[in-house]
Amino acid sequence: MMRAHGYLAFAVGICLTAWACLFAMETQDRQVADRFRHDTDKVARDTEARLKTYFDTLLAIRGTFAVHGTISRADFHRYVAELHLAERYPGFQAIQWVVRVPEDELGRHMADVRGDTSVVPAGYPDYRVHPTIVRGEHFPIVYTEPMAGNENAFGLDLAALPAHLRALELGRDSGELVATERITLVQDASGQPGFIARLPVYRKNAPLGTVEERRAALVGFVAIVFRVTDLMREVIDPQMLSHLHVVIHDTGYVQDGAPPEPVIDGLLFDSAGKVGGARPARTVVPGLVSKAVLTVGQRRWLLHVEGYEGARYGRDGEVAWLIGGCGFLISALIGVLLVTLQRRRALAHTLRHALEEQHALQDSAVVGIGLFSDGRIVRCNRGLEEMLGYPHGALANRSTATLVPEGLDPFICGPSGQRMHRELELTRRDGGSMWCIVNGRMLDRQAPDKGCVWVLCDISDRRRTEAALEDSLRELAQQKEEAEAAHRELSEVLDRLRQAQDTLVTSEKMASLGALVAGIAHELNTPIGNSLLTVTALADMVRDFERQVEGPGIRRSALEAHLADAKTACNIIAGSLGKAADLITSFKQVAVDQTSDQRRRFGLAAVVHDTLATFAAQLRRARCEVRVDVPDNLDCDSYPGSVSQVLSNLINNALLHAFDGRPQGTITIAARAVGEDMAELRFTDDGVGMSGRTLHQIYDPFFTTKMGQGGSGLGMNIVYNMVTGVLKGTIRVESAPGSGTTVVITLPRNVADAAAA
Repeated sequence: MMRAHGYLAFAVGICLTAWACLFAMETQDRQVADRFRHDTDKVARDTEARLKTYFDTLLAIRGTFAVHGTISRADFHRYVAELHLAERYPGFQAIQWVVRVPEDELGRHMADVRGDTSVVPAGYPDYRVHPTIVRGEHFPIVYTEPMAGNENAFGLDLAALPAHLRALELGRDSGELVATERITLVQDASGQPGFIARLPVYRKNAPLGTVEERRAALVGFVAIVFRVTDLMREVIDPQMLSHLHVVIHDTGYVQDGAPPEPVIDGLLFDSAGKVGGARPARTVVPGLVSKAVLTVGQRRWLLHVEGYEGARYGRDGEVAWLIGGCGFLISALIGVLLVTLQRRRALAHTLRHALEEQHALQDSAVVGIGLFSDGRIVRCNRGLEEMLGYPHGALANRSTATLVPEGLDPFICGPSGQRMHRELELTRRDGGSMWCIVNGRMLDRQAPDKGCVWVLCDISDRRRTEAALEDSLRELAQQKEEAEAAHRELSEVLDRLRQAQDTLVTSEKMASLGALVAGIAHELNTPIGNSLLTVTALADMVRDFERQVEGPGIRRSALEAHLADAKTACNIIAGSLGKAADLITSFKQVAVDQTSDQRRRFGLAAVVHDTLATFAAQLRRARCEVRVDVPDNLDCDSYPGSVSQVLSNLINNALLHAFDGRPQGTITIAARAVGEDMAELRFTDDGVGMSGRTLHQIYDPFFTTKMGQGGSGLGMNIVYNMVTGVLKGTIRVESAPGSGTTVVITLPRNVADAAAA
């Protein structure tokens, strides 16, 4: 039975070994694909970054032209000399200035260049614009730095070269940097492909909003000449080129809209050498192909990258054989041990899983891990290099002073080999600083010279966040204290304002009611006085009639005269007392509505007339004519007291403000039904009107233009609150200086329905 288990374990081990071999090969394939993708992305990014850096030089030169208007040959020569092209920009072949020369100025232009002795004392007596063509304008290369090696380009008329001419016209019209197609440089005898990037320069302070304006303002172009092979050899790490096959094709201008299809005439760069020449025999790994489209000066570059089989992208067959051999041996041992010691088989199984987990953890680590010994970095993982901005392998064997320039070496473990833990500020390759948590432990306590293993984790973001959080907390605490103090002050002021407002609102209502009483008293004086006078006269007539009756006799004519006088007196008394009764009834209704404010059904026309009756004396004294256009059948189920209060405040406002300084005025009150459920009430006066500022503040409490002259500043505030609060309606005011004022109030005819809605 034990032997059968051993055979079974051996068979299972062989199967697991085969699976492990396949898994190892698949893992290697994935790692190779990830490494290739990372390398190709780096090539594309580095190419774009380097070109942008070079193109920024053109922007700087154009900025110089934009500031000074024009630059002499000597200034251009000194400017380019200060760039130190050989050290800082080895990818440049030359920097040029191309000037726009009309056909009729060509002779004068050549004479000026030949006589220019600012750089060369003898001038340029052999200068000419070539090749000779006849056209409206020319674009000769006037400045070229360095001149040595680029003499053939001096005086070259780009208008005679179609490829160059199209690039010039495109740059002129767009105002942006433009690159040529693949060309062979006239100053390069090697015949290698190149291209030229140019940037248009326009006349100083000229308008450039349209294509026509840019064409008219064009002065020339600043240009950089590139030889693509030199450029790419500088961009791509030579070690990387030993593992990659990089091919770049120019596929045309972006505006042409054609798909980026590579053709042999557009080949700019081939890392394997010239097509058809002697090329090393290299095997490309199947599937390791990448394509990217780069936009360079309004042209599309197709970047095609393939990976060579080898140490970087090749599959390590020895690993599979090693795994297979080890698996076979382990399977055999497991089978034997299973027969002899079941426990050892379990321990071996556990150990195998632990090793697999450890390998997985090491492969997925995103922190920096390094072995430091005697003040030097013996070796480190890729994570540490990426954290500090170093290329692969650049940190090996470097001094720890590279990371910590000042002070003692912090990467030293304790004398007894104990674990070390601290936060440390390190210096990156670009000179910046970063904070890390570092943990170190001696590799072998028995051999301290082997060094210490350190794990570094970037906490720069955390440190910045903590600092920002501390600043924010301090500011927040200060703002909180200020806000609490302001809140306390505002609360006290608000309480005082509310008390004052309540007092003024009560005073306003009582003043309004007092005005009603005064008006009614004045109106009742006339009819009651007439009645009293008539009653007195009637009493005198009755006494005379009694004397006539007690006398010798009374004539029929006297009786009829007495009856006629009595009838007339009764009519006068009845009319006067009826008018007084009507006034008292209107006053009672308005006063009761304003004090009780109960909801009831009423006619809007009746409320308007009752309210106007209480203001009859004031309106008459102000010589104000009132026109009413309210239908008798416009009924509402609402609060008539609030409606009357609104009208009273509007009339008071008109008498106080609208007709100030005018001998007379007109008020128009009109109403109409709006739909089935709403009514619109319009109150219009032909007074002085209001300014925009007054109209903006009309509803503000305590705002009045008659402060100290009878105005409290609460009239329109009360109107607004009653209309929008009690009556559930809306209000708007239309006015302009000298054009009168119109108040438009829209009210629901049934307040209960409006509230429910």
